[in-house]
Amino acid sequence: DIWLFDIARGLRTRFTFDPADEFDSVWSPDGSRVVFNSRRKGHFDLYQKASSGAGAEEELLADDVDKFPVDWSPDGRFILIAVTAPKIGWDLWILPLFGDRKPLPFLQTPFNESPGQFSPDGRWIAYSSNESGRPEVYVAPYPVTGAKTAVSTAGGSMARWRRDGRELYFISSDRK
Repeated sequence: DIWLFDIARGLRTRFTFDPADEFDSVWSPDGSRVVFNSRRKGHFDLYQKASSGAGAEEELLADDVDKFPVDWSPDGRFILIAVTAPKIGWDLWILPLFGDRKPLPFLQTPFNESPGQFSPDGRWIAYSSNESGRPEVYVAPYPVTGAKTAVSTAGGSMARWRRDGRELYFISSDRK
């Protein structure tokens, strides 16, 4: 299950109650909603719920592959998700939260890409890929143009933008 922890008060509150596994969660930019995945139908599918815990959960995306929410765009319109299935490895997709909500590929390659994060201005996505033979950090423009820039040169993963977007942090292969 997903639990919320109030740091200021040291209080934890159970957020999900379904008997199925709930695993990953991401806060909306304004803090009003949480997207999480749950294995209720045999695969990890995506749901959202008000962060207050009030109201019903809403199913966002259900199909036959496992999905993991990894980030929410700063404007609140898109969720970056990592998708995995036995023959595809890990890919990154974008789930619009408007219109028909049909997910679109951000990176769909024979390599493993994940996790990722939108830049604070929403114009870039930093992610890890093993296309070089080891995990490295890359930055690519969003919306997708096909361009990318390698950031790490000796291995890297878990890229995170500084709040102002002027620096990118990541874990190097030597765990620094």
